Amino acid sequence: MRIIQLLIICCGFSLNTFSQVNVEDDPACREKCSHASLSSREQQVLYYQYPSMEKYDIKYLKIDLSAEAGSRYLSGTSTTVAVAVQPLDSFIIELRNNMIVDSVFINGVKKVFIRGSDFIYIPLSPALPAGATVTALFYYNGTASSGGVFAGTVASNGLTYTATLSESYQAREWFPAKQILSDKIDSTEIWITTSAINKVGSNGLLIAAVDSPNNRKLYKWKTRYPMNYYLPSISVGNYMQYINYAKPAAMAPDSIPVLHYIVDNEDYFNSVKTNLDKTPAFIEKYSELFGLYPFKDEKYGHAHASIGGGMEHQTMSTMNSFGSTLIAHELGHQWWGDYVTCATWNHIWLNEGFASYCEYLAVEKLPALFPTTNPATYMQNVHNSVLSSATGSVYVPNSSLFDENRIFSSRLSYNKGSAIIHTLRFEMQDDTLFFNTLKNFQQQYKNSVATAEDFKQVAENTCGRSFIDFFNQWYYGEGYPTFNITYLKQGLDTLILVVNETTSAPGITPFFKGLFEFRVTSAQGDTIVKANVTSNNQQFKFYYPKTANGIVVDPNNWVLNATGTITNGGVIPVKLLNLDVSAGNNCHAEVKWSTSQEEQIKLYEVEYSTDGTIFTKAGFVMSNGRTALSEYRHTAGLSASAVHYYRLKMIDTDGSYIYSPVVKLNSKCLGVFAVTVTPNPVIDYMKISVLQPSAGNVSLTIMDATGKLIYTGFKKLNSGENIIQLDAMQNAAPGTYLLRAENKGAIVNRKFIKL
Repeated sequence: MRIIQLLIICCGFSLNTFSQVNVEDDPACREKCSHASLSSREQQVLYYQYPSMEKYDIKYLKIDLSAEAGSRYLSGTSTTVAVAVQPLDSFIIELRNNMIVDSVFINGVKKVFIRGSDFIYIPLSPALPAGATVTALFYYNGTASSGGVFAGTVASNGLTYTATLSESYQAREWFPAKQILSDKIDSTEIWITTSAINKVGSNGLLIAAVDSPNNRKLYKWKTRYPMNYYLPSISVGNYMQYINYAKPAAMAPDSIPVLHYIVDNEDYFNSVKTNLDKTPAFIEKYSELFGLYPFKDEKYGHAHASIGGGMEHQTMSTMNSFGSTLIAHELGHQWWGDYVTCATWNHIWLNEGFASYCEYLAVEKLPALFPTTNPATYMQNVHNSVLSSATGSVYVPNSSLFDENRIFSSRLSYNKGSAIIHTLRFEMQDDTLFFNTLKNFQQQYKNSVATAEDFKQVAENTCGRSFIDFFNQWYYGEGYPTFNITYLKQGLDTLILVVNETTSAPGITPFFKGLFEFRVTSAQGDTIVKANVTSNNQQFKFYYPKTANGIVVDPNNWVLNATGTITNGGVIPVKLLNLDVSAGNNCHAEVKWSTSQEEQIKLYEVEYSTDGTIFTKAGFVMSNGRTALSEYRHTAGLSASAVHYYRLKMIDTDGSYIYSPVVKLNSKCLGVFAVTVTPNPVIDYMKISVLQPSAGNVSLTIMDATGKLIYTGFKKLNSGENIIQLDAMQNAAPGTYLLRAENKGAIVNRKFIKL
């Protein structure tokens, strides 16, 4: 569903013209899905659905009305056939109070009924048992409100029309309706009697057009496909008929008729015919991407009415105009919204986000039909719309379920909804998996309703991976990342990217994990690289023998983002040829490495860890500063730990540095030096138990989690076990601390907690 939003101001486009102005490249300035509007009063109060309405399941709906183009007055009957799924002591259904109900029949018996709060209440005595069929026939008439029925004349082209529009809560404006998304109507007939000069468009197939007395005609439409309550429709107008045919490969040699009811004005028809003729190609392409057009045994079509945009009425969209992307959008809804419907309005993304992405797919997959529209530019315009504000979730919170401005937010439900689907496609890195996900979802939830969680589960099952982070940050979360990149050259053929991001809504979504693309620009030619970003200050190395002169973040507009700083960090010329560690004599480790191109390296710090996470400085070696091969070694004492980790911090002459890969040594040195802290957690003081086979001094250092020094000193040890009591922790703040004990080159690190 797409509405026109500030179109005249934004685009200088007048509705009183036949010309099709190309505003399709800018999602902030183009036609959108149309929807009806709740009054301000209704937006502020809870829209109540009686629990008793869940006690019956609608199987069949027949609407039989008289209607005239240009008038909102309706009269006739509506029949609802349902099955009680629980004992039913009353039949409750919605109809606006301004519509006059003459009489109500239940299973052929005239019943007393009560009106109030836009509902009809019909007591049933005795109650109907579960499994019973209930047929409710309503005789009614009245002038429907403009919130659900549109009527008028368009001076520029002579169109006179009356058209219904029921999304999201306006079906009750023109027929008795159960406005609960989970209950799809199994089959529907819509009969409309009007003046013979008019035609009537509706859902399904036109079974008959019967001449009636007084120069009137009865149009009988019927659909046998399940349909949600807001999708039945009528469009009455002074129409001409135009038909073309779609021929999806999956149903060859059969075809699908595409029926267009357009104002009977040759000039207007000629102005839109080129775009109308794109509809079959769109059907064929979407059938390829999502699965065969879901209502292939009936039709697709358009009915012309001035409703402010387009509305995806099942099998026949109601259209204010006929721009290419509007046609693509409403057609996309036949899969995304009609065949599979959002289970609640929280998840309108499954309707509007995907229908909006159908616009992009039409531009991408059918370039001959969009010769002036570049897909990357199109998506950039989508991104620009989303980035115009720092917050907002695609998911509609419960507090906004009756605020139609929020449900149908152009920026969030449509544009951000579309953008994150594009991001998910990039995250999968496999179009076969992506489109299989769409097909699998359509098949699993066809003729039913679903949530975003259902879609996530299908995506995970199809791809064999988790998308929890993706949905938490992009769908339920808010905002977008801004990237700050430092790039450095290492040696002659290695580029290092240091990636950092800030977010626009850090209190809600503090970080955006995922795959991102970067273009490294160079006078020798640009190069695209990808990085799976999981935290700030990550370093990514790439083979890169060129000279970089800049970085472009997300050059192909796959992911919502902004760019902050791009910094050339200069050159770190050292080339680490190898790094190795082995167990030496007398419980020592031998760390060896060799380098070349180290003329700008000042020194190498050897860092040591017993857990591979917290590293401490074990010593350093000054650089030779040579271009040719240099070999180094450092001897470090081994602790009683069974596993030891080492890395190099390679420090440049200007103070910048990078880390080497971590190397691991499995070698437990027994009988040298064992240290424990008791009690742990520490309360006021601590005891350090040291197993020391030979006498000597032990160096003790205690630091807090920020690296602040709490204690340092030497303690003299005797041969055997020593217990040392330290009062230094008495006034220390609660938290995690690191004890470092060193004796004769042997080092032990111990973490402990202070309460």
